[in-house]
Amino acid sequence: MKMKKMLFYVSMEKHASPFDIIEAYDAVEDVAVVPYANVSAEEIPALVNDIIFPRSPKDLINTAIFIGGHDVVKGDEMMEIAVRQMFNPFKVSIVADTDGSNTTAAGCVYKIKESYTKKGENLKGQKAIIFAGTGPVGLRIAALLIKEGADVAVTSRKLDRAMEAIDKVRKVYNADIKAYEVRSDEDTIKAIEDFKPNIVVTTGPPKITLVSKAIWSEYKFIKILADVNAYPPYGVEGVDANDDCKEIEGRIGTGALRIGTIKNKAQKAIIRKLFEKKGNILKLEDIYAAAFE
Repeated sequence: MKMKKMLFYVSMEKHASPFDIIEAYDAVEDVAVVPYANVSAEEIPALVNDIIFPRSPKDLINTAIFIGGHDVVKGDEMMEIAVRQMFNPFKVSIVADTDGSNTTAAGCVYKIKESYTKKGENLKGQKAIIFAGTGPVGLRIAALLIKEGADVAVTSRKLDRAMEAIDKVRKVYNADIKAYEVRSDEDTIKAIEDFKPNIVVTTGPPKITLVSKAIWSEYKFIKILADVNAYPPYGVEGVDANDDCKEIEGRIGTGALRIGTIKNKAQKAIIRKLFEKKGNILKLEDIYAAAFE
C-alpha cells in the first residue's frame, strides 16, 4: 500500500484556518491534512513526538508540519521548539507561515522585483520605504529587500517601536535600516523628502490610506508603489487592489490581490517542498525562492 502523505497543521487559534487547509489540499494531490487548533507552545514537544515516532525514519519524508494561526511571535516560538524537539534520524519537514506573513512578504517583493525586471533593472541600490512597516509582514519585506541589495527604511506611529523592530532586522541580516516616526501627512512628507525612496510600500491595517496620491505624485524619484491592503480605501491612494505592475502616472503600481496571487503560489510551492526532502526546515528565504518557481 502506498504511504499517505500527512501534513499536520498546527495553530494557536481556536479554529484551524480553512484558507491554509484548502491551500494544502490544492498543492499536493495525495495529502491528508490533520488540523490541530488551540495548541500552546508548551504542548509542542509532546505533539512532535507523536508525529515523528509512528513511522520509520526512511518514511518520514511523507510527514510534515505547517504552523499557521495569527500570532507571529508564538508561531516562530512554536517552530523553534518543534525543530529542537526533533533529532536524527527522526526529523520531518516543517514551515511556519503565521498570519501569512512570510508568503505575503515574498509575494510583495516578487512583484516589486518584477516591476524592475520589466525595465531591465534590478533592486540593487534602490531605496524602499515601508509605511507601517514594523509589523511581521513589513519587517519580512524589509529583510527580503535588503537581501536583494536595496536600502530600506520603515515607519511607525511610535519611533521607539520602529527602533526596536529594525534592531531585530539588523541582528539577523547585519544591515543598516532607517526608521521614521510617521503620524500625519506632514510626517509622511518629511520621511519621503529625507529618505528619497524609489519604492513606496504600505503594510498598514485594512481600510486606512497611508500615502495619498497628492503626496506620492509630487516626487519623481518614486518609481514603484506596492500595497498589501486588500480592503478599500487602500494603503496607497491611486493603487487598486487588482493593479498588476500597472503604470500609474509614470509609476508602476501593484495592489494586494495581485500580491496575493504570488503569495498563494508561494504557499502551495512550499507545501510541496515539505515532501521533497526529509527534515526540510523552510524559512523566509526559502519561501521567497519558491515564489519564483
